[in-house]
Formats: sequence, structure tokens, C-alpha cells
Amino acid sequence: MGAPPRFHRDSRTPRRLAGLALALLLSATSASAASIGVCDTLNVTGNPEYPPFLWRDRDNPELLIGVAVRLLEIALEPENIKVESRYVGPWSRAQVEAQLGRIDMLTGAFITEERQTYMDYIKPPMMVMPNVIFVKKGKAFPMSSWLDLKNRHGDTLINNSFGQEFDEFAERQLNIEEVRSIEFAFERLLLGRTDYVIYELYQGYAIGEVRGFKGEIEHLPTPISSEGLYYTVSKKSPCHNQELIDFLNKRLRELVDKKAPESLVERYMTLWRKQATALDISEVSSLRMKKSRFSK
Repeated sequence: MGAPPRFHRDSRTPRRLAGLALALLLSATSASAASIGVCDTLNVTGNPEYPPFLWRDRDNPELLIGVAVRLLEIALEPENIKVESRYVGPWSRAQVEAQLGRIDMLTGAFITEERQTYMDYIKPPMMVMPNVIFVKKGKAFPMSSWLDLKNRHGDTLINNSFGQEFDEFAERQLNIEEVRSIEFAFERLLLGRTDYVIYELYQGYAIGEVRGFKGEIEHLPTPISSEGLYYTVSKKSPCHNQELIDFLNKRLRELVDKKAPESLVERYMTLWRKQATALDISEVSSLRMKKSRFSK
């Protein structure tokens, strides 16, 4: 009998090699995410009334879309980490979800001492937002300092912040009602039930444009504050770790320096206009108000 072949061919070898190749591929895919010690998917949420940075997708209402989501996706692309942006309720609810660790990140928040107790902030901010006083057209009043808001009634969104300093002043000195929907706040303004609405400049006019009342409101020229809009990571998220924070800090700096947020604004403003529909007054009227932490 002749000598056995030097290289014995095993019929199972191709299958084994294929299995090994698949395992290596999967390992390589997950290794990228593992290299910064995080999950391969981040669940995020935020303020659903914040166009063009964030709003509820009309075609899929369980999702949030906008500049803030797309910019985060771009930031995470080198690590093959996916972003799932979920609608969990109004802005106040989104913050609770982050506090409890049921959501990994918020896609846009101002810095406050309270929020820093349960979230880490990614720096730099994606953009700086001017916060202004909106009034009914023709009802503007002089305002050179926050004190000029005393003896007037204002509205804003539940748990919205306009910077630590203004928040503390408003709690001590001002009469501000917090409502569930910013659209409801503007409706109250137009009906004469409040003197002013505090909100971000661009978002206020964006909502007014598509809801048909942009021409009925104006803003006072002096912003009450200008605050950076930041991504945050919940400290209770299973995906929270310093490697992720350091990576996002670096990536966001690169993208901000390249003006990436600004380059996305017009694209998503166009999409917001396309998706937005006329305000359902019956829905707005059914919204319930919550007693404000600012009320005297």
C-alpha cells in the first residue's frame, strides 16, 4: 500500500474555514465597538419639539429625527456603533428616562447642576442656542434685564432649562407656568392668556412657520441667555464609560470645527417643513398644564 498523502483533505475543512472566517468577521465588527468599551447600539432620545435638531418622525412616530441624531450617527461611524433614536414622551419624560438609565443618551441638553448629577456631558456643544422672549406681535415691551419680566406672566416647556443662572433667578423672582407642549404655550400667548413665552429662537420660529402663526409673534431683541446644546450620557446607562465619553469628545470637536452641524441644518429644516402639518387645536386644548417650579 502506498504512503498516505502528505496533506490529507478533510471534506469538512471548507466548512470549518467558512465558520472561522465568519467568526473573525463578527469579531472584527464587535471589536471596534469593544475598543471603546461600549454597546454596539446606543438608545437615545430628547426634546421632540426641537426642530430642526430633533422632532418626532411623522412617517414613524416611534422615532426622533433631526440634525442632532444625524450628527451623532456621523460621530459614531468610525466605531460601527448604531444610533436608535426613540420617542419616549415629552422633554420632561426624556430627562426622567436618562436619569433612570433606561436611555443611554440625550441628543441635546443645556448644562445644569441637577442634570450633571445623573449625566456626563460631551464637549464641546454641537451649537450655541439663543434663548429669547416671544410675545404676541405688537405687544413687545422694553427689556434690558431679567428684572423687566417681573409682574408679568410667562410660559415655557416643562423642565426646560435656560441656563443655571437664569433658572435660579426665575425660580426666585418670576411667575412662569410650565406646560407640556411648546405649541400649547404659543396658543396661550396668541389667546392673551400669558404675556410671553420663553423658548429657543430658531426652534420657536420653526414651529411658528409650519403651524401658521410665525407672522403673529415676535421676539424681544435681547436674549435672556445663550447656552450650548450638548449631548449627554446617562451615568446609569450600561453603555456609560470613560472611553465612550473621550471618543465622543474628540469626534465632536472634529465635527464642530468642520461646521458639520451647520451644514445639516438646512437639510433637516426642509425635511421638518415637509413633514409638519397644521396644528390640531383640539389636541392642543386637551393638553394639561403642570404647576411651574418657577411660580411664586
